[in-house]
Amino acid sequence: MADAEPSEVNRVRAQVYGDCLKAAQLQPGCFRLTVPTGGGKTRSSLAFALSHAAAHGLDRVIYAIPYTSIIDQTVEVFRSVFADESVVLAHHAFAFECLDQSEADGDSSPRLAADNWDSPVVVTTNVQFFESLLGSRPGRSRKVHRIARSVIVLDEVQTLPPALLDPILDALRCLIDEWGTTVVLCSATQPAVGDADRAGAALPGVREIVQSPEDHFRTLQRVQYVVPEEPWSWSRVAEEMRSSPTVLAIVNTRADALDLLDALDDPSALHLSTLLTPRHRKAVLDLMLARLRNGDPCRVVSTQVVEAGVDIDFPLVLRAVGPLDSIIQAAGRCNREGGLSMGRVVVFEPTDGHWSPGVYRTGTELARMRLRDDPSSLHSPTVSTEYFQRLYESVDTDAQGIQRERMRCSFRTVDERFHLISEDTIPVLIPGASTESAEHALECGWQLDAHQRAEVQANSVSVRRRELSRLEREVLVVPIDVRASVYRWVGTKYDSVRGLGRMTEESGALIT
Repeated sequence: MADAEPSEVNRVRAQVYGDCLKAAQLQPGCFRLTVPTGGGKTRSSLAFALSHAAAHGLDRVIYAIPYTSIIDQTVEVFRSVFADESVVLAHHAFAFECLDQSEADGDSSPRLAADNWDSPVVVTTNVQFFESLLGSRPGRSRKVHRIARSVIVLDEVQTLPPALLDPILDALRCLIDEWGTTVVLCSATQPAVGDADRAGAALPGVREIVQSPEDHFRTLQRVQYVVPEEPWSWSRVAEEMRSSPTVLAIVNTRADALDLLDALDDPSALHLSTLLTPRHRKAVLDLMLARLRNGDPCRVVSTQVVEAGVDIDFPLVLRAVGPLDSIIQAAGRCNREGGLSMGRVVVFEPTDGHWSPGVYRTGTELARMRLRDDPSSLHSPTVSTEYFQRLYESVDTDAQGIQRERMRCSFRTVDERFHLISEDTIPVLIPGASTESAEHALECGWQLDAHQRAEVQANSVSVRRRELSRLEREVLVVPIDVRASVYRWVGTKYDSVRGLGRMTEESGALIT
């Protein structure tokens, strides 16, 4: 922080960092770190967590992230802080879990070896954290005791699924009240989860770490929101993209991304969505960052995979109308470093767009109302909390009835129902040289070691389970190990830009 170049952005980052060090001396409990995108949230939240743990004798810091795609980026930042990189443990949540011998044969042999979080700093995913906390299986429950007396930082906390909000908040409240933990809610778009924000399940006595978040949001107002009066076709969006050599367009579904790529017809354009394997997405992100650093032309079509936690900076961002927090997060990828007097964020209504049903569609309707009333209000941090208050009032925040089952101590039922990521998708492995060992092990019914599991996760694309029979009939996929629900792609060649492309009729329903 001290050797950063003088700028308005770095001045705000320094103030946020200082506020975090001061607040770390406060008593354990629940805190909120509300920082505009680009305000140094990652380093500052770690500074708070480490100082707070040291001040109160807490055992470790657990940093939970919504997406595996940004774990490596966060771990790299954290390890640069320590002389000994082994202080930071990266624990990924895999796309599937193979059955171990004890489950297959019914004997008592141990499950696959898993990290037990015996490190000072653990970086993991929301899936791994919450499904361990509310799970009943030994493999995941084995690490739960490590959560006690820790600092839990929930990055991009607005991504917690509203349909599971009540059990999540109740579990966090229990960790605070009974397990001696501190919980930190990090986001530029804070949800309404404190006891002052909502009735029912909520977090007690949430304290704001930053002394004047409103001031920082005003200072770092680096974009202008533009809302066209008429809907835009994909050809109109493509025309706007061609007007700028460096532009990011974010759409709501994988099908929309493919439609826009077709309309753009630019062989050098980049594409990011879950139609690409995680390894492929990382390679595209690296290429994007290299182009941006070098000032090369960079036109990107993406779904929401770039909205939260990805440090990219575009002068122009086009965002198909969607949930309000997604729009604000997308704006955080525009003029991030303040190099322009003002960046431009165009929020357009696509004429042929798709929206996932349920909460996503509800959030989109609430965003439309806000955009019609006053787009400039999106610069205030309070607009996000107000939006989430209305969203939570409009949906069932315990849609699976998990709280009732927890009261009954029906732990197996809770485990079966609590899934942050819908279980109606299965991993389809894109075969390659790096996956041969894992494929052979699966075909033989062997357990996968950690390296093999990582290779399968890094080289798989999620496909809806109900599509499997059709894909099998058309000989596009074949099972490798039915027990573990792992399939191999044998269809047309995996595309270097579109990944699996239009592989299924249902791709429009998948929003990432």
